[in-house]
Amino acid sequence: MDPTETIGLAVAGFAIGTYASAIGAGGGFLFAPLLLILYPGAPPAAVTTASLTVVVASAFSSILAVLKDRLIDFPLVLALASLGIPVAILGGLSTAILPREYFAIGFAVLLGVIGGYLIAQPVARVSAPSRRAWSRERVDRTGQRYLYRVPLLQGLPPYLSGVYLGALAGIGGGPMAMPVLTRILRVPHPIAASSVQVVMVLQSGAAVLMHLAIGNQGEPMEAVPWLIIGAVAAAPAGRLLRQRLGEGPLTRALAFGLFFIAARTAWAAF
Repeated sequence: MDPTETIGLAVAGFAIGTYASAIGAGGGFLFAPLLLILYPGAPPAAVTTASLTVVVASAFSSILAVLKDRLIDFPLVLALASLGIPVAILGGLSTAILPREYFAIGFAVLLGVIGGYLIAQPVARVSAPSRRAWSRERVDRTGQRYLYRVPLLQGLPPYLSGVYLGALAGIGGGPMAMPVLTRILRVPHPIAASSVQVVMVLQSGAAVLMHLAIGNQGEPMEAVPWLIIGAVAAAPAGRLLRQRLGEGPLTRALAFGLFFIAARTAWAAF
């Protein structure tokens, strides 16, 4: 790999990492198509392994960038990840069982509907949860206090469904996790966007270990170090973009990401 290619990969990693960190996603839905273009002969499993490896590094750097903001709800993260990790592994293993063509079309339609909903309603408008919801409180570094109640039992079915579908499609669960966290689990957007990065590290990290254990490695791994360099360098830029734009513009940006995933998934079915 010559210097021009490595620089190009680092720049691509920076651009994708900035966007993904800002909207609260891992970026796998963009890293995977890039690797497919660069390595057209590589098996899909090898591309997924390389893509998720970059996602883990990118999300981890985003965590380091936002830790000082005190916006990560660690108890909620552990609750979601403890259930999401086995589901993510199951989704990864299911890729060899389910007929991909039918899944791809249905999945694309679902993501298109979710993206359209987010475009129409970019700021979450939800009713107050019941008294039985999990009471949470966070105070960020500026002193702003967040009081919210998380209806965990109500939100787990759609959350885990998103984890499974994301692992099955090989894109991770970030783009689908954010609507669930903000719309169904009633988590304030700043906390959701920061906390989901920790969830992505845990869930995608488990998926990477599973893929490595069964030998899903290949040529795309040679691009991983350079993509990671760019993605890690992008963490502060993603954090700054998130603070500047706010929930509405970031939700619309997430919606366009969902449209991209839907189009890519549907295209792969034909």
